[in-house]
Amino acid sequence: MRISGVSLGDFFAITDDVSWRRYEGNVIVSPDAHWTRGNSVVARLRVSDSRGVGARTAPSGRRGPYACWHAHRDVLAGLFVAHPDARIRTALAVYRGRDGFERDYPATRYRDVGSPMTPARMTDLCVGMDCGGPACAPIAQAAEAQPTPAREENAVLARIEEELRRAEEVAPEPLVFEGPPSLAGVPDLAYSGR
Repeated sequence: MRISGVSLGDFFAITDDVSWRRYEGNVIVSPDAHWTRGNSVVARLRVSDSRGVGARTAPSGRRGPYACWHAHRDVLAGLFVAHPDARIRTALAVYRGRDGFERDYPATRYRDVGSPMTPARMTDLCVGMDCGGPACAPIAQAAEAQPTPAREENAVLARIEEELRRAEEVAPEPLVFEGPPSLAGVPDLAYSGR
């Protein structure tokens, strides 16, 4: 998609925020995102795990790093909250500002993206079981109004730091000699910590 009126950094930040709030961090900006002439950004949304939340299949059923219709909706909605006058051109439509997005995006849900032999709507391709259900309702509030939950990595790091702190407080067990007298005094051969 081609995005005008939004910096590449803002697009990355908005995508990251929406991804962690709604899609367990699975939705990402493709690494080939870049600035172009005319002060616009060319970028694609992808997923890290093709079987994870926010993923979809190709119309043929093949799995790949494709972000689903709902993930695109949520990222673009967050983008238009932060930049209401932005313009976005996708393969399905052109959105001129927030009003244009809110008016035109819902219709893309029913667009046939399959082949004549195997027609498929965008929302039929979602991998997630709850995709499109109540849990996947559009984000109604501004992205900055909702706090981002602590990432799972932060919780894991906090637990590791706590365990290391506890380990430093505990004195090591004394070594006990277990072996024949001929090995007494020889380092690391007959000692064990009980």
